[in-house]
Amino acid sequence: MQDFSIVLSDDLEQYTALAKFMEQAFEWSIMDYTFYPYYWGDKAKWQQMYLSQNTDPLFRNFLQAGMARIIVTVKPGFEDAVQFFMSTGKIWSGGEVPVIGDPMYLSIVDELREPVGIQQGKPWITTLPTSLNMLQEGSAGLRTLNALPFTKENPEEFEVPSDVVTNDTDFVKNDNLLGVQTPGSSSEKVISGDWK
Repeated sequence: MQDFSIVLSDDLEQYTALAKFMEQAFEWSIMDYTFYPYYWGDKAKWQQMYLSQNTDPLFRNFLQAGMARIIVTVKPGFEDAVQFFMSTGKIWSGGEVPVIGDPMYLSIVDELREPVGIQQGKPWITTLPTSLNMLQEGSAGLRTLNALPFTKENPEEFEVPSDVVTNDTDFVKNDNLLGVQTPGSSSEKVISGDWK
C-alpha cells in the first residue's frame, strides 16, 4: 500500500497559494481554446499523435494536437496581480495578505456566485417561425380563454411596444377546424387560420 500522507512544508504552501491564485484570478468557465495540428509538436511524436484515437471527438482532437492556444480572461479587480505574476512569476496580493472586505479578497461564496448582468437598453420581442403545428381547441379536451399567453409587462418598456401581445390585442375566434375535409362531407371546414 502506498503512503498518501501529506508533508506540510514551504513547497506545499507555495503550491496551494499558486492554485488558489490561478483559480481566483482567471475566469476559467469562459475559457476559449484552439488545437493546432500534430506537426506543431515534437517531431519524434508526430506518428503517435496523428494515430491517437478516442471515442470522444473533443478528447481525440486534444490527443492529436501538437500545440494548443488558450485564452482566459482575468477577473475584474485582479488585473494588477496577474500582470505582476506574468512579469515576475511571483504571486502579489498588493502588499499584505488580503483580509475580508479587501477588494483583493474573494470568498468562496463570491467565487461560486454567478455575476448579475446589467440591462442595456430596452428589451425586444423576437418572433421565430414554427413547424406549422397548431393546437385546436376542444379536439383534445383543451378549453382556452385566450388565444395566446399575454404578457403582464408594460409594453412601453419595450423597443417596439406594438410587438407586445397584451389583453388589449384584438383576437377573434372563428369556427374553423384543423384537419382535412372529407370528400362529399360538409360537416368539417378546412382551416384557413384558427384566429383572424
